[in-house]
Order: sequence, then structure tokens, then C-alpha cells
Amino acid sequence: MNSLRAAIIGCGPCNPTRGGNNSIGYAHARAFRNLSGVDLVAAASRNPQNVSDFCGEFSGVSGFTDYREMLEREKPDWVSICAFPPDREEMALAALDAGCRILWVEKPFAVAMGAARRILAAAGNTCRVFVNHQRRFGRCFEWFRQQLEEKQLGPVMQLNLQHPGSGFINFGPHLVDAALFALGDRKPQAVQGAVDWSEGGIYQGIKTETSLFGNAWFDDGTRLVIESGKRFRQPCLQAVCDRGIVELHLSPYDASGSICRAAGEGISQQAPVFGEHFHHGDSDPNLFYDRAAADILRSTLSGEPSRIDAVHACAGLEIILGLYESAKSGRRIELPLPDSAALAS
Repeated sequence: MNSLRAAIIGCGPCNPTRGGNNSIGYAHARAFRNLSGVDLVAAASRNPQNVSDFCGEFSGVSGFTDYREMLEREKPDWVSICAFPPDREEMALAALDAGCRILWVEKPFAVAMGAARRILAAAGNTCRVFVNHQRRFGRCFEWFRQQLEEKQLGPVMQLNLQHPGSGFINFGPHLVDAALFALGDRKPQAVQGAVDWSEGGIYQGIKTETSLFGNAWFDDGTRLVIESGKRFRQPCLQAVCDRGIVELHLSPYDASGSICRAAGEGISQQAPVFGEHFHHGDSDPNLFYDRAAADILRSTLSGEPSRIDAVHACAGLEIILGLYESAKSGRRIELPLPDSAALAS
């Protein structure tokens, strides 16, 4: 098989972060370089300096300041979209129109329900769409899901999610997706939320709130409770089961690892230290991205499902957008959402 030609839209700045991966585009690029059968050929950014720095880091990559020109000239099989969320629909549709076979989009997948549906409709049966909720490949998230599947403490009644700081749209989508990953095949049916905008700001072109509270109800009666605000120190998922609780406290940067534990009738268990943090790049600069890229390639070649198929991200996006719609209307919102449901801009 010839190597798949990969390209990145939104290569980002060369600014080292705590994860050691500069921008997200660099993480995608390293995943491509670490994956046999894929050849990273091009990257695009509106900022010429970003393009120059990126091409200096990854030899042999052609740089562009116009992503449409890149798509036309390079004709990539696989396109990663790492630009800011408000631009992702237009870029995704352009990549699909150019004939890409694999679309790998950063979270949040879209800023409106209609945008997500238009992307999937345009992809049809000719392109596989994946959303980068790469933490589904983290060992602590796999452990958390396994505890709920095995039901040693009985069925799940409620899952509590805590997001530290303001701006839920930053890391919040990952936590909602982790909750959906743990809950398996359950389907969200309704949401209700409240939002405090008093000290919000702007993140990647999206308006952010000070704090947020919400509920999501699932088809089997399970409830997801979401809280976001500065009073929380670190992200946490807690499953309240019939006979006990299962907890996943995600490690702050100064900790040796996340805390995974289960306690209740007949069980008191702390999971082993997995040797990896939930941040991209703490213990291995590209750990989760490498696993995600490998799964995308496997899934595409085999035709089998992937952990990060876009359908999963759409379920999480619907919950998040539903919370904001509920806060705006002051009432419970039934799912599915209308196409008009959107993040604040």
C-alpha cells in the first residue's frame, strides 16, 4: 500500500507548553511522523511565521498560508484540522470537497449542531471523520470504564463531573467525552443547565463563562452532573453506583499520576499507577496522539469502528450545546437539538 498523504490545517505557533508539544498542530505532526504508512506532506497557517517555524521543525513539509491552495496542490488523503473552532466547518467542508479520505478534527468538533451535521453529511460514505478525544486511549480512562462495565459495585446511578477554572469549552469537552466513554452505549435524552457569564472572556474565538452547572439524563435513567468553576482544583469523574463509588481524580501537573479508586460494599481498590498523566505530553510528549492516529489508520483500513469516531463527539457536543441552550431559555431541553443550537460567540 502506498503511504497516505497527510496535511494539517492550523499548524499553530512554535511556543513550547507544559506538554512540550508547542501547539496542537505539532502533536498531530509528530503522530504522523511516528506512524508507518503515513507521510506528512503539507501544513497551512494564516501566519507566515507559524508556517516557517513548523516547516523548520518538520523537514520535507510544504508550507502554505492558504489552506485551499494547499488542498488543491497537495491533494492529501488525510487532513487534520487544528485551527480555532469557529473556522473548522469551512475548513472541513473544503477538505472533503478536495477528496480527502480521512478527516481528523480537534475538539470541539463544531460550534453549532448544524455545522457538525453538515460536515458528516458531506463526508457521507467517502470519508471517515474522527474527532480528537484522544484521552479515550489513556490507561486511567480505560480503567474507569472497566469498573463501570464490570458492575462490581452495581449499576451506575449518577456520574459527577468536575471541571476546574472558567471556560468549560476548553477542557470540558474532553471530560464530557470521558464520561460518555465510561457510560458506554447509553444515549443522552435531555439536558438542563445554568451559566454565569459575569467574568467570562474569549477563548479561541468562543465566549467563555465564569462557571457552569448542568444535568444530562440518559435513556436508562442514569444522570450526568456537570460542574465547572474556579473552586475545583483538578478535573474529576465520580461514578455513584448502587453499592459504592468509583473515582478518577486527574493529576495536577505537580503530581506523579492520576488517582483511580473504587470503594463500597465488599471492595476497596486503588488502581495501580499507570505511569502516564492525562495531559498531552507529561510523561510522553505524544502519547495519546500516537495511539489515536494508529487507531484511525487501523479503523480506516479495516472498516471497523474507532473509539474516536465523530458520532461519539456529536453526542458530547449535543450535551454541551444543550446546557447553553437551556441556560438561555431557562428550561429543560429535549434532545436531539435543532441545527441552530450553538456556542456563544
